[in-house]
Amino acid sequence: MSQPTSRKVAVIAFGANLVVCALIGTSLLLIRAPSGTANTAVPTPSPRTPVASTPTESEPAPTTPTQSKPTSEPTPTDDYQGVSGPGGVVTKIPRGWQAKVREGKTDTQATDPAEPTSFLRYGGSPSPSQPLIDVMRNAERNFSTQYPGYKLIALRPESWREHESVTWTFEFDTADGRKHVDSVYWRAGQNDYVLYASALAKNWPAMQEIYTTAHDAAQP
Repeated sequence: MSQPTSRKVAVIAFGANLVVCALIGTSLLLIRAPSGTANTAVPTPSPRTPVASTPTESEPAPTTPTQSKPTSEPTPTDDYQGVSGPGGVVTKIPRGWQAKVREGKTDTQATDPAEPTSFLRYGGSPSPSQPLIDVMRNAERNFSTQYPGYKLIALRPESWREHESVTWTFEFDTADGRKHVDSVYWRAGQNDYVLYASALAKNWPAMQEIYTTAHDAAQP
């Protein structure tokens, strides 16, 4: 048998070396990725940002307490009293006012005890044959000649509660000072009625409310 040449031996050794290297490389791949896939980096989850809580059905929002309101309002004290006068007239005057029928007249005068220049007059008497406005025009002319500083503010016919009526407003001078008068005359049935309020002009604002109350309450 012939001996292999050195050239053949070298070729065989080189081939064997290639096989060994291939086997070593394959082994290393299997060791690094036993599952058959390459390893990849997995991101670490970042911490969750806290969020302010909101009310839920199980956590109702706080409510603001409400204040209870009174069920009724206090009523003011009635400072007036009902009165009647000549001819069957009725009205209201302040409590404590002194009322007296004037001598020889057909009306009652109620005077403020704290201010005697402030008073109400109310009454009634049988009607004359003339229309009410004519009666009042004659009365106005006579009065204007008797009192200094007389000034007519209003003298006008009206209808008040379906009655013929006349409003007479005027001012004049007295020893106590200038006076202001508001009055209403009305005809109901066979009688003429009067409601007359008088006060110093400087005191009239207070008297206005008293006159209005008496006017609203006057009958018939």
